[in-house]
Amino acid sequence: MPRYPWTDGPEYITQCPIQPGSKFSQKIILSSEEGTLWWHAHSDWTRATVHGAIIVYPKNGTKYPFPKPNAEIPIILGTFKLTVDHGKTYLLRIINAALHEALFFSIAKHKMTVVGTDAIVQYRGYYTPSSPPSLPHFPTYNDTNASVQVMAGLRSLADAEHPSNVPLSPSTKLIYTVSVNSFLCPNNSCAGPNGTRFSASINNISFQSPTIDILQAYYYNISGVYGDKFPSVPPLVFDFTADYLPLEYQTPENGTEVRVLEYNSTVEIVFQGTNLVAGTHHPMHLHGYSFYLVGWGFGNFDKNRDPLRYNLVDSPLQSTISVPTNGWAAIRFEASNPGVWFMHCHVERHLTWGMETAFIVKNGKHLEAQMLPPPSDMPPC
Repeated sequence: MPRYPWTDGPEYITQCPIQPGSKFSQKIILSSEEGTLWWHAHSDWTRATVHGAIIVYPKNGTKYPFPKPNAEIPIILGTFKLTVDHGKTYLLRIINAALHEALFFSIAKHKMTVVGTDAIVQYRGYYTPSSPPSLPHFPTYNDTNASVQVMAGLRSLADAEHPSNVPLSPSTKLIYTVSVNSFLCPNNSCAGPNGTRFSASINNISFQSPTIDILQAYYYNISGVYGDKFPSVPPLVFDFTADYLPLEYQTPENGTEVRVLEYNSTVEIVFQGTNLVAGTHHPMHLHGYSFYLVGWGFGNFDKNRDPLRYNLVDSPLQSTISVPTNGWAAIRFEASNPGVWFMHCHVERHLTWGMETAFIVKNGKHLEAQMLPPPSDMPPC
């Protein structure tokens, strides 16, 4: 939504919650999106049932950069049955609306071509099972080769109609650890490990929601709502993916900190997974932007070695990327959309535990580079 974060949705980030019995009109401004999107509630775990699909078709006079399919079928993952005709091509618009799980999708004895993700139709890549299964064969929970095959095969088209504009010399470089953590409880009375309470963090800060939304506080210059000192690098450096880590590393700081970005600055973020409490994958999602996935790998990110292997030619453009278990992922984007934009893990329990933060992107000098004013019916705080 270019220059219009007011109806982006996340509570206490861009608006206060819509109260029972009240209403709020969500205005959606599209830019270059084309393909399959989805909408969902952004308050506690309500998106479990409050969600749906949005399909953006090509403009009149244009077409998809692939042969026209015989049929298009939107699928919000669950239990479904689809009858197809032999020899025909089907475009499946697959949406994972699950709260807590990454899902694999496969069709027995068939090859699938990825043609788009996150409403970005500029992909080439294939997934073919290593041996044709008689029944759908899914990777095991620890089958890293399956994820390597899928992720490594994704490339953007990078042609004249779908250029790849990867920032080559980022002006802002950030390293963000993403961790599952725990807090001590009185008398070890909580349900987490050793009587602790689960939490989660980015750069050891477990996000605490303010009492009014950050966007309103920023726009109207209301002090005391948030801090702007979110660390650029992990405050504590250790072997993030070691098998055994000291217990004292598990407790994060509470805070409501954001990162301020200059308009049109070019940004690189390296998400580093850790093995604190439980090493697991983290689908990191950035509101208001699409970004280029320039690199990823397992283990600890090496700032001297790993950037040499970045893909800066035809890297995929996405708005969500899964950080591998005990691994890392590097993204780049240009901060050209002013406003307040939420960034969080899309595993709902990790989000509610505190694996979230926000970027404030300043206005540019010209009117067309500045945030649009708020609507008149913003939900009151």
